Amino acid sequence: MPTRLTTLPRRRPTLAATAVAVALLVGVSVSTGRAAENPRDPDAMIAYAVECGERTWKKAQGPADGLSSRELFTYALALAEADRHPDRLATLFDVAARMQDRDPESRGYGNFRWSWRDAEVLDWNAVEFCMQGGALLWMRHRDWIPAEARRTFREILDYAVEGCLRHRVRPSYTNIALMNAENLILLGEALGRDDAAREGYRRLDAFLMHTYENGITEYASPCYYGVDLDCLVLIERFCARERTRAQARALLDLFWTDVAAHFFPPSGRLAGPHSRDYNYLRGNGSVLDNHLWAEGWLDGGIRGRTGILWPVLARWHPPERLLEMSRSRRPRLVRQSWGAEPHQARTHYVLDDVTLGAASAQYHQMDLPLTVDLPGDADFPRCYFIPDARHDPYGTKRIAVGGGHSKTIHLRPFWTAAQRRTDALGLVLYRNEPQTREAETLESHVVMPRNVDGFWIGDRRVDVSDAEPAEWPVEGSAPIVLRHGSAAVGVRVVWARRARGTPARAALVWDGNKHGVVRLTVSHHHDGLPDDVRQAGAALWVRVGSGLKTDAEVETFRRRFADAKATVNLSDGRLRLAAEAPDGPLTVEVACPDPGAPQLAPPPSDAVLDINGEDVGRAILARVEPIRSYVQHVEEAPPVAVGAGRPVTLEAESGYAVLPFTVGEDGGASGGRFVWCPGEPGERGLADGRAVWKLDVPETGPRYLWGRVRAPTSSDDSFYVAVVDAGGRPLQRVEWHTGGHKTWEWVRLTDGSERAPVALRLPKGTIRLEIQAREDGTQLDRLFLAPDADARPE
Repeated sequence: MPTRLTTLPRRRPTLAATAVAVALLVGVSVSTGRAAENPRDPDAMIAYAVECGERTWKKAQGPADGLSSRELFTYALALAEADRHPDRLATLFDVAARMQDRDPESRGYGNFRWSWRDAEVLDWNAVEFCMQGGALLWMRHRDWIPAEARRTFREILDYAVEGCLRHRVRPSYTNIALMNAENLILLGEALGRDDAAREGYRRLDAFLMHTYENGITEYASPCYYGVDLDCLVLIERFCARERTRAQARALLDLFWTDVAAHFFPPSGRLAGPHSRDYNYLRGNGSVLDNHLWAEGWLDGGIRGRTGILWPVLARWHPPERLLEMSRSRRPRLVRQSWGAEPHQARTHYVLDDVTLGAASAQYHQMDLPLTVDLPGDADFPRCYFIPDARHDPYGTKRIAVGGGHSKTIHLRPFWTAAQRRTDALGLVLYRNEPQTREAETLESHVVMPRNVDGFWIGDRRVDVSDAEPAEWPVEGSAPIVLRHGSAAVGVRVVWARRARGTPARAALVWDGNKHGVVRLTVSHHHDGLPDDVRQAGAALWVRVGSGLKTDAEVETFRRRFADAKATVNLSDGRLRLAAEAPDGPLTVEVACPDPGAPQLAPPPSDAVLDINGEDVGRAILARVEPIRSYVQHVEEAPPVAVGAGRPVTLEAESGYAVLPFTVGEDGGASGGRFVWCPGEPGERGLADGRAVWKLDVPETGPRYLWGRVRAPTSSDDSFYVAVVDAGGRPLQRVEWHTGGHKTWEWVRLTDGSERAPVALRLPKGTIRLEIQAREDGTQLDRLFLAPDADARPE
């Protein structure tokens, strides 16, 4: 097992460590004592970061083409940590100042142009990546910075604080939400900006609550999980407030437990379905790999360039039991949610020699929602599904996206899947998207490694090793099976339609690519695409086999999969799929061609992180505030009795405010207090959070709701109203458009068209009534709940 990083960095690297870092950078073998034996020595890692930053220094001196604002600050921090070249900081900060937007009327005020070549701020996240290095540089090394450079730098930071405050990020945007909170906390504490620090604490609280309820939204991203860890180790080590450091430790525990649950040691990678994956073929993520390497989970030489600084600065390290769990606790079934909707979840079954995973919804255009991982080195390809309208099944063709970046963006069709351990049934239904309107192709691919022990289509073995490109038609739902060591993977296309509604053809394709893969491709087009592609789709059934040591065992696996029953029924505007797995039936049902929420069996998990039936994720987060108090309220607070036949009036602040919902003060409100998601009148901010009341309902029946509200503008005049059972499952959710009210007024909950009163269907027993943010700035003072539709508050 490689040596993990266990020591904190010293201020000045030794000459030996510097020699090692340079040698590792240029690929030369050296022997210089302890540092040479341990490339994870912090001094060697810092020296390596400095040497990697030399190209930043060259660009900063001009011409600056290709220079990014973020690298100026990371390189400056590397120099300071190494105690080298303080004279360079004046130039670095001068370039950074010229890349900063200082127009108070601009949306980008305080932010930075991501790239020198950008004419203006295009990527609103630039200030966050810049200040991750900037905050630490001021906090740890301000006295080391030469006086003139320090004055320029302090001016940059003062503007940047405003940029971070103005950058309001949804908690579901996991990596940037964490980075924004981190920067506000550390900048606020370092600069004496209590307002910024308090706002950072509040935003981290909101992120914790969101994650406790919905799971990690940017789930298993090999890139962004590394960014998440960067943020959390810096908060844990450098934040002055113990409550916040405890929160960071809990989140680090959650993220590392998540990584361990999905880490597959035989391939050295984060296996299973990924959101926002930048390397479809191999699933490697350089940012996460920095942490995995620094902690001894990956072999090899020093890596990460200047980004290795963040693991160097970490004080919190994952306990050895997590790596041991990933190595020994197999098989394991990992299930978890990643969003508020019931089907926003994923499942991953990890065996000794193969893993199968499926997400029940798609988050982003770079997701891999259906995957199989097999043993192999870092270059060995994965099996994965990808929807494709630009003939880029391997994710090698970048296209321009927002923020001035180019990425391998693909489609965002309707996708869902159900999984029982070794079997997954996935469904893709295509939508009319910009890519499909401009495309000449529409394909569903399952990409598979070519260098395996054998391929079969039905009963026929096929040779995919020929150097010449070839294509093998797949008839009906005949299985494609590959064998790799003691593992087998089977794929069946149980239903497929072209964009014009006729049956689609499928084929196993070897196209002569250099990536070492073949692909099962379903072609949804013929002689071009129509304007409407909503009839196109495919259903894929994947099964994995483990521990197959003999040819006979592989043959048994292949025949049983070929003989397993699958049914498809498309009628009455509903598509119903079923497949018989060894552990029970898999079913997927959804409206077609315009799908809504799917019905799945088994149903998706609502756990934060469930490993073999135990939600360890929620237990980790419940140890810290504000989750601890919220859980205590839900479990212990006495419910309000809703009398049969008579109304009840509630003060808004008597409920539990779930951040960023909070209690405000106003002399015109009853008792001087109200609840809301704070926001400026007329400005569209981030609406999140809610207020919760426990109710004891004596008998099932309708209730009608009024609220005393203040809604200053048409952009600040709505809530959601939800009824939730005692276990947290939603029973009813409606929009409440209050209309504008400059002063406090009673407003009835009505529908959006006829303005008829909406009946809330309250079941007997203990339930929760929730007023959820839909627009920030809408304020609620009191509630009136009555069984009579004609009853009015006094």
